[in-house]
Amino acid sequence: MDRNQFRVIVGSYEHNILCLSLDLSLATPVFTPIFHFQAHSLSVKCLDISKRYLVSGSNDEHIRIYDLQKRKELGTLMAHQGSITDLKFSTSREVTEGGNGDGKTDAVVEGSGSGSKWLLSAGDDNKIIIWRVKDWENFGALKGHTARINSIDIHPSNKVAVSVGEDHTIRLWNLMTVKKAAILKLKKYSQNGQFVRWAGENGEFFVVALLNKILVYKTATGKVVNEIDMVRKTIMHMEIQRVSGEEYLAVGLSDGNVNFYKTSNITKDEDNNNESEFALLGHSNRVKDFKFYRNEHGLYLVTIGSDGKIVVWDMDKKEQIAVYDSGERLNCLAVCDESVEKYETMKKRNSEVEDAEQSEYESDTEELKKVMFGEKKKAKKNKKTKNKKQKVSVELE
Repeated sequence: MDRNQFRVIVGSYEHNILCLSLDLSLATPVFTPIFHFQAHSLSVKCLDISKRYLVSGSNDEHIRIYDLQKRKELGTLMAHQGSITDLKFSTSREVTEGGNGDGKTDAVVEGSGSGSKWLLSAGDDNKIIIWRVKDWENFGALKGHTARINSIDIHPSNKVAVSVGEDHTIRLWNLMTVKKAAILKLKKYSQNGQFVRWAGENGEFFVVALLNKILVYKTATGKVVNEIDMVRKTIMHMEIQRVSGEEYLAVGLSDGNVNFYKTSNITKDEDNNNESEFALLGHSNRVKDFKFYRNEHGLYLVTIGSDGKIVVWDMDKKEQIAVYDSGERLNCLAVCDESVEKYETMKKRNSEVEDAEQSEYESDTEELKKVMFGEKKKAKKNKKTKNKKQKVSVELE
């Protein structure tokens, strides 16, 4: 029987990243520390994973890249002037070169292959930057917000993104042209958007979380179809997830609960049922972040709190099955397969061999050039790349 294992990675206010392997195959679940190190000079604000790559964003304005398969740090992305507030890997699509603020136009079109080709990063500097995963090149910025961007999400079609920030607006972006698609102003609300997620079949709706209120928008009209008031509870995090065949909006709150709402109920134009279907209480205070993980054994929820605890839930049974006390003030979370790390890839190799190797993201370079620049055109080298990326190779202990 295959072992039921996966990895939980957390970032803390103490500037650290901690990776744990959780084995649920045993009678008593076991957490095994894999690595724990100081990743940034200030608090770790956000994490995201795509296949073997982990990225972390911090108040120190840096985005660090790690290869989990080889357990090595690959480099640092430096293009934001301010804290990194959100990181989101997109699914596979291609970008044609264009605007980096020079008046030209970038275009993002659907591609083929597996894994994420692009990373979107948001920050205090009001910008969303698009990075090419293959070589971590800065391919341009989405500009329009006039204050800090708090959250971003990518439509299931990979053609549209949505963002919310401290400028009292919700902005939709056309990723085919890298231009603004729409601006929605929160006129009747005194609070700014803190989180945003697409919901419903094919992203028919998107959900915006204010400080203590949920707004459900219909994508086609840009109109609010429902409001859910959390009263005196502060919304700390939000995700959309299918549980037992039903799509739910999961909302992490300041009282330690994660509340679950059926999206089929809260997206109705009238007669909305705003009562949560169920709630999971795993922390003594604020739920700082949570993620879902599905494998052949079932669906799991991992939550982290200001109490320093990592709590794992079996979503089929809606039961708490494992708890780990990190002893740190946890801030962000990512989850990945146990198989992400392969022993043979962790053997020490000289730098010449390492530079010559290609990851799965680098194997389609010629095809990428054809799609991006055409058969006859050649990609121009970006002289500014050196200032935006520092190549390093550091063992994570």
